[in-house]
Amino acid sequence: MVNITNQTLLEQMHITDREIEMRKRLFDFTDKDVAHLVACKERVAENLDAIVDEFYAIQVSHPEVALVIGDAETLNRLKASMRRYIVELFEGYYDAEYVNKRLRVGKIHKRIGVTPKLYMSAIRLLQSILTRYVERDSAQKHACSACQDQRLALQKLILFDTQLVFDTYIGSLMSELESAKSDVEDYATSLEEKVALRTRQLSELSSRDPLTGLYNQRTFYESLRRELAVAERGQHPVSLVYFDLNGFKKVNDSEGHKTGDALLELVAATLREVVREGDWACRYGGDEFCIILPRTRTAEARGLCQRLIERFDGKPTRNVTFSLGIAETGPATFIDMNQLVRNADALMYVAKAESKINPGHHIRTDSAEQDAA
Repeated sequence: MVNITNQTLLEQMHITDREIEMRKRLFDFTDKDVAHLVACKERVAENLDAIVDEFYAIQVSHPEVALVIGDAETLNRLKASMRRYIVELFEGYYDAEYVNKRLRVGKIHKRIGVTPKLYMSAIRLLQSILTRYVERDSAQKHACSACQDQRLALQKLILFDTQLVFDTYIGSLMSELESAKSDVEDYATSLEEKVALRTRQLSELSSRDPLTGLYNQRTFYESLRRELAVAERGQHPVSLVYFDLNGFKKVNDSEGHKTGDALLELVAATLREVVREGDWACRYGGDEFCIILPRTRTAEARGLCQRLIERFDGKPTRNVTFSLGIAETGPATFIDMNQLVRNADALMYVAKAESKINPGHHIRTDSAEQDAA
């Protein structure tokens, strides 16, 4: 893509020599008009300072125009620019270089805040003043055909210039519109990304237990329902581990809730160490936890529970142990979600009863196998 700073306004707007000639024809601006304007050159040059001074004396009398001009230094620069412009009007050269200068006038006027209404009023004033000076004999001006031709030639050229100025006005507005559109699109994209991020964060917060960071009970049931549906379609087994903590209540009551909370966080951290990608480690409530194990048979689930026990025992557990129940469904036949939870819960209570007789970790499965650690 070409950098616009390496191009003239003429090149940016794709105005060719052919386009310039076509525009002249649209205004019926001919070589005769050029000759009429050149004939006025000396007369205008002789009165150049008077023309410029009169023009700006009227202009600055309007508060809105004076506010745009702003200060004496800017006014002097504008007067110098106006002198050059008036001279060029009567030079007789209305080529690509002339057109590019007119385009720049539009660009500069737009940049400094000259509105179309101010520009049009100024150009009308300039034409009115110049018309007086191109007439050779003010007493006979209405009868002089040469004067009429000169006035008409000047009018055509000023209209030609005006449409070039407004081309850059419109081009600048379109560029601003495109830039604003791009900014809005970027902002909208950024906003969408922020909203999506916040939505994900809120969804994550609503799906997690605030203390342990594990999935909460609501997410547990949603995930279990989904995993069972997937397993039934694909004829895959699903195992569910349901466990609670032996001795937790004693620690919580004797050492305080902060110690109890720290112990629950320790269980959660240990769970995260042993569960696999695709497994769902959840805090069911209180000191009860669940693990959904898709595509997993009972024996493999029991192995994961053994790893959980081993990792947990290597930490400051305060003699807390696990009672774990493992229930399986599929792949040939499936029980409903609630029944699967009840089965795992019932097995957990069997393991808990055994822990009261024989303290330590206990695992119970629905195949009636027992493993005490």
